[in-house]
Amino acid sequence: MKLSVRISLLSMAVTTTFGTMMAAPAVKPLAVAFPGTNALLVQWVVTISSLFILPTLFMAGNLGRRFSRKKILIAGLLMYIIGGVGPAFMNSFEMILAFRALLGLSIGLISPTFNALIAENFQGKERSRMNGIQTSINGIGGAIFLSFGGIIASFGWRDVFLTYLYAVVLFLLVIAFLPKFPPIQSEVVAKGTAKLPKFFFAVAAAAGLHSMMFTLIPTNLSLYLSNNGIGTVASVGYLTAFALVGVFVGGLAVTRLSSMLKKRLVPLDLAVMAGGFLLIGSAHTVWTVAVAVFMIGLAEGMLFPLSFIKTAEIVPKLSLTSAISLMLACVYACQFLSPLFVKGIEQLLHTDSTRGVFMAIAAALAVSAVIYMPIARMRKNGAVQSIS
Repeated sequence: MKLSVRISLLSMAVTTTFGTMMAAPAVKPLAVAFPGTNALLVQWVVTISSLFILPTLFMAGNLGRRFSRKKILIAGLLMYIIGGVGPAFMNSFEMILAFRALLGLSIGLISPTFNALIAENFQGKERSRMNGIQTSINGIGGAIFLSFGGIIASFGWRDVFLTYLYAVVLFLLVIAFLPKFPPIQSEVVAKGTAKLPKFFFAVAAAAGLHSMMFTLIPTNLSLYLSNNGIGTVASVGYLTAFALVGVFVGGLAVTRLSSMLKKRLVPLDLAVMAGGFLLIGSAHTVWTVAVAVFMIGLAEGMLFPLSFIKTAEIVPKLSLTSAISLMLACVYACQFLSPLFVKGIEQLLHTDSTRGVFMAIAAALAVSAVIYMPIARMRKNGAVQSIS
C-alpha cells in the first residue's frame, strides 16, 4: 500500500478519542459563561459526542455495502468540521450540545470505516504496528492541539472550538490520496456474520472500561484543578496534553513490549494506571498532576491497541468489521457514561471530592492487576487442554 494512502488512513486516528477530548479546555470557561447550567451537562460537552457515535457506528456496515469507503469518509469529515466548529458561533448551551451530537454522528462514520480498512489490508505484525502508530498519532496530535487549546481557552471558550478547523487538512488528504475502496461485497458480508467468540465480549468490555478510566482526565481535570487551586485555565490544555504524550509513547512501545512481556504487559499497564490515579488523588502541584496524567496516558496508549490486536487474534477475519464496531460501541458508550460513573462513586463513598474518586479507582485498578494473571493462566491452561 502506498505511503500516501497509509498517511491518509492513519490521519483519521485523531478524529476518534481526540475529537471528543478537544473540548476539554472549554469546560471551565463554559461553566462560567453559562452559570445556571448543571455541572454534569457542562461535562457532557466533552462526552455527549461519544453517545451519538453509536447510531452511525452501527449504520457504517450497511453504508459500506452501498457506498465506497472514500465517500463515507468524505461525508463523515464534512459533518465533523460542521459539528466541531459550530459551537463557536452559538449563544445557546442546548445548541452547543446539538453540534457536539453532530460531531459524534460523524465519528461514528469515520472510526469503524478507517479501522476496518486497516484490519482488512494489514496482517500480523504489520497490523499490530499500524494499530500502535494509530494510537501514537492520536496521542501526539492531541498533545499538540490540546496544548494550544489550553492557551486558547484563556482567551475564550469559542476559540477552543475553532481548533476543529484542522479537519479541513484531513478532508483534503482523503480527497487527494485515498482510493475509493469499493463497497463490501454482499457474499463477503454474509460469510462475516459468524458468531463472535465469547472471549471477544470480555475484550470489548475491558476496552470500554479502560477507555472510561482515561476519559476521566479530560472530563474532570478542569474542575478538579479549579476546586483544588492547582494551576490556571491554560493548565488544563497542557496537562491533558501530557496524558496524550503518554498515549503517544505507549502506542510506539506496545508492539515491542507485547512481544517481550506477553501476558504480563496487561497487569503492568493496570498497575501503572493505578499509580497514576493514586498520584493525582494526592497531588497538590501542577507537576505532580503532570506525572500522574502521563502515567495514565502511558497505560492507555498500550491498552487501547492491545484491544485491537487481541480482537484481530481471536475473531475470524470476515467478522472483524462487526467486532470492531461492537468494541468501539463499548468504548464510546463508556466514555459517555464516565461523568455518571464519577457521580455514582461519589454517592457510594458519600463524598463530593474528586480526590476520593481517584483514590477508589486506583485501588480497583490495583486489585484488577493482581487478579488478572491467575485468570489469564486459567484461560491458557483451558485452551491447551481443549487442543490436547
